Parts: sequence; C-alpha cells; structure tokens
Amino acid sequence: MVILNYLVVCFIFGTTFFAIKVGIDAGVDPIFSASLRFIIAGFLVTLFFKIRKVKFPSITVLKQIVIVGFCITFGTFSTLYWAEQYIPSGLAAILSAFGPIMILLLNKYDERSKFSSIQILGLIASLGGVIFIALPGVKGDIHLLWMFASIAIVLSQFFYSFGTIRSKKIMAGKSEISPFLLNGLQMLFGGIMLLIFSLIFEKPTVTALTHVSVLLSILYLIIFGSIMGHGLFYWLVNKTNPVFPSTWLYVSPIIAMVLGIIFLDEAIQTLSVIGSFMVLAGVFLTNQNTLAEYYRKGTLFKLNQK
Repeated sequence: MVILNYLVVCFIFGTTFFAIKVGIDAGVDPIFSASLRFIIAGFLVTLFFKIRKVKFPSITVLKQIVIVGFCITFGTFSTLYWAEQYIPSGLAAILSAFGPIMILLLNKYDERSKFSSIQILGLIASLGGVIFIALPGVKGDIHLLWMFASIAIVLSQFFYSFGTIRSKKIMAGKSEISPFLLNGLQMLFGGIMLLIFSLIFEKPTVTALTHVSVLLSILYLIIFGSIMGHGLFYWLVNKTNPVFPSTWLYVSPIIAMVLGIIFLDEAIQTLSVIGSFMVLAGVFLTNQNTLAEYYRKGTLFKLNQK
C-alpha cells in the first residue's frame, strides 16, 4: 500500500504543475484560483468527516493545523501560483525539487541526527536527475521578474518543508487525527488565507471563471490535486516519515516526460533518459532504510493497511 499510494501521489502531483499553468494562462487571477481550489476541497473533505460524525481535534491541535495550513497551503501555493506567471512549469518543477532536501535538513536538525553518505548521494543524484529531465523544456528570457519568481519557488519549498514536518508531529501526537481530516482542515484554513490575500492585493474578477480551461483546471486540482493527492500525501507522512513522500518532487518529472512522449509526440531526449535513471536511483538511496523497514514488515505492497 505504501508504494502504491506513493506512485499515485507522484502521478497526480506530476500533472498539477501543468494544470496550474493552464488556468493561469487562461487569464484567471493566480492567488484567487488557488484560494478557490483549496477552500472548496477543504470544505468538501471537512463536511465528509462532519457527516460521518468523526470527532474533530481540540482547539490546541487546531491551532497547530492552522500553522500547517499557513505553511503548506498559503505559503507554498501563494508563491508557486504567482511565480508560474513568469517562469515555465518545467523550471518550477526543477526548483521545487529542493523541497525534499530542505525537509531532510530540517528533520535532521530537529532530531539532532547526522546525514548518512548514502542519503547525501541519493539527494544529489535525484536533484541532478530532475535538472537533466526538465532542462530541455526550460526556455524563456531571463529578466528581473524571472529571477524573483525563481527565488519565490525556492522560498515556497521552505514553507512546504516546515509544514510537512509539523504535520508529522501532529499525527504522531495524542490527537489521533486522520491524515485526510488534517488535510481537509489545513486546506480550508490555508485557502481562506489565500482568499483574503487575493482580495487585498489582486482584486480578482470572476469573469475568467467562465473560461472552460479555467474551470477544468480548478476542478482537476480540487478533486485530484487537493483531495486525493494531498490526502494520500499526509497518509504517507503518517505511515513513514516526512522525507519519503516528499520525493514525489523527483519522480513526477519522469511521469510528466513519459506522458509527453505518449500523448504529445514529444521527442525522447538523451539527457532526460539519463536523468530518469538518476532520479530512480537517488530516490532508492535516500529512502532505502524506510523501504527496507516496510519490506521486513511485509507492508510495502500490502493493500489492507489500517
């Protein structure tokens, strides 16, 4: 179940960079679009658990979830959506690959533990592989906003990393909160923050929401990107550790490349093939201890995990 859900997360998140870009290029205000995505997704997930009469977390835990919502939903996606106005989605994918490295750094600092040479080698190999995969598709002139957008993507990964580690602590505590409910609440809180930010700085118009591409983009991101993708992501964080599920940022460019070859008749790039092998090898090296542990337990591929 761990590997299956991990692959599903990689596939879903591998398409979200493109879906975000489609909506922005169609003319929707980026932060406003992100706020709608997360408010609707968060409301639907929260309503589902409310209907099932699941016990909600205490005020103390909710305060912690607000911080997670600020980091992962507001901090990560306000910068990502803004930046994708000025840089290609391929470059955004490359810069986002700094996320697992930041998570590992913060996690090691928090646990006061040291890196293994295998982990360092794996992270370097994966990052280099992502660059090899995405580099052929990165085009455009370098200008001031391009530079600021690139810096914003890296900053977004700091928020993402801090929020991911904090969410692990919440689920590891005594609250016994479902990873899917945590996802719904943090999306709802973060989405409201995004909407307030958009109303103040963007002054959005709703006319762009009549565009078919915008509606399809938001709908896809709500159902697959937010409810399914982020829900499974938190499940993986709860079942494993913050680093392992975050390596979707390395695997997703491979999936995007394969889809482009199959459906868009894109040429096979030698650099991309080399990069794919580097990514797979790097992900394995970085997470070999986690994978070995679940293999010993017999739950790596088991479908009936609680």
